[in-house]
Amino acid sequence: MPYCRECGAKLVYDRNAKLYVCPSCGLTYTAQELLVESQRAFEERLKSGEKKRKYSEYLEWWLSKK
Repeated sequence: MPYCRECGAKLVYDRNAKLYVCPSCGLTYTAQELLVESQRAFEERLKSGEKKRKYSEYLEWWLSKK
């Protein structure tokens, strides 16, 4: 189930409008917008994991030289 980007509430699918609607804040999303957002979030998590891995490797290298 998708969640709202603004408030974090669960989105409800409106069959008549063919949109996902946030019951909390009223924002609407198309299926395409949700797909693009999920891909962007996945790529950001990958980049974040890569940065953490590089930092961890550097820290390990730095501490081993002392």
